Amino acid sequence: MPDLANLFFIELLCVVEDHVLASGYRVLLAYAQKKPEREAERIRFVLSRQVAGMIIIPCHGYEHAVEELRACDVPLVMADCVDNSFPADTVTTDSRRATRDGTQHLIALGHKRITFIVNALDLVNSRERADGYLDAMKRAGLTRHVRIVVCGMTDTESHTATLGLLAERERPTALFTGANVVVATLGALRAIRDAELRLSDDISLLSFDDAPWMSVLHPHISSIHQPVEAVGRAIWQLLHKQLQGEASEPVHLRIKADLLVRESTAPPPRISSKETSAPQSVRTAQSNTERVERKRQVL
Repeated sequence: MPDLANLFFIELLCVVEDHVLASGYRVLLAYAQKKPEREAERIRFVLSRQVAGMIIIPCHGYEHAVEELRACDVPLVMADCVDNSFPADTVTTDSRRATRDGTQHLIALGHKRITFIVNALDLVNSRERADGYLDAMKRAGLTRHVRIVVCGMTDTESHTATLGLLAERERPTALFTGANVVVATLGALRAIRDAELRLSDDISLLSFDDAPWMSVLHPHISSIHQPVEAVGRAIWQLLHKQLQGEASEPVHLRIKADLLVRESTAPPPRISSKETSAPQSVRTAQSNTERVERKRQVL
């Protein structure tokens, strides 16, 4: 598992473990810290425990993982950050369809300046999410408004990147955060707060992935809910078949996510030409952030 701070991964682990225990097996967890080299080392460690099978949520790509496993002939299922090119059974959310649906929701509300925020484009699922956003924007004839922003891997980087967007003369009327909730969505919410903008009144926000607090915070946050129960069940079913000796060509499953429309997505505000320049609060918050970043670099 690449990241223990990602709520989706923790929920997925709980679902898989329930199925594993019900079938008389036990789970051994290894944490890769989002580092491919550590992932390879942890795979070697798990294999040294003579496990019956393995489930891998890869950090980045699959080559190093498959190399470690081929020599051992261990049943394998890979999940989440995967695509149909992986030489193993895979299970993932249909990310491209989910972001296409989410973007179409924003377009139907009247938004044109929709910015998609993602942590990195060299990750399989992040790239597919960006592709879904592009599909919807192009189909709606909004190609000139396409904007994909790489926000980095921390909430601080996401906050800084989003605050820069909100300081622009023609800021987005909607943000679609397509990365880890802890990174992209919380960073965007902090930026909206620091810019003294009102969520849904001044700007809409749609989050890829859901969290319990999103239906508690006001306004409630619209989100893409990943089908964690279905993904976890499919992972175990594929692995269990291999454990029972039912060998086959690699199976690739993509499971539909749900769009949860709440209060943070609404029609765009009417903005006159005099109002398009960034408010003083945005410029001040941005300059303060830049000063903090410069101070960190000096230290």
